Amino acid sequence: MDSNTQPQPDSNPEPDTPEADAPGKSASTETVDTSSAGDEPGATADQPDDRMPDASSLVAMAAMHMETPALLHVLISVFHAHAWRSMGLVADHSGEVRKDMASAQTAIDCFAFLLGKVEGSLEEGEKRDVQRRLMDLRMNYVAKMREG
Repeated sequence: MDSNTQPQPDSNPEPDTPEADAPGKSASTETVDTSSAGDEPGATADQPDDRMPDASSLVAMAAMHMETPALLHVLISVFHAHAWRSMGLVADHSGEVRKDMASAQTAIDCFAFLLGKVEGSLEEGEKRDVQRRLMDLRMNYVAKMREG
């Protein structure tokens, strides 16, 4: 056999081949990454972490597959809901009502900024609806700030 047809010694064998199990050889599947497993309580190298990904990761993954106008519409809805929760007018996912007016103000500002970016592409009825939602947020914010 000439050197071009012989197997290369540096090639990565399949994990099930005898070459991978040979002494002195290391198969890529034998290494276990425990860096993330040790960081979480109850997670070990033998047990996978069954937790759901955090919300920001899910939003980031979804955003990568969306066109920019659609993403802006989704973000407007996200900031709308976040503002209501932050004002303590809607319970969060755990059922608790929390009030964080600084966070509410930031969410309202982001809502207004994004609305300014998409307003020109909205139909008249949709534009009025989104502007009304922004006005409702602002009026409720002022009312909550007056309550103390």
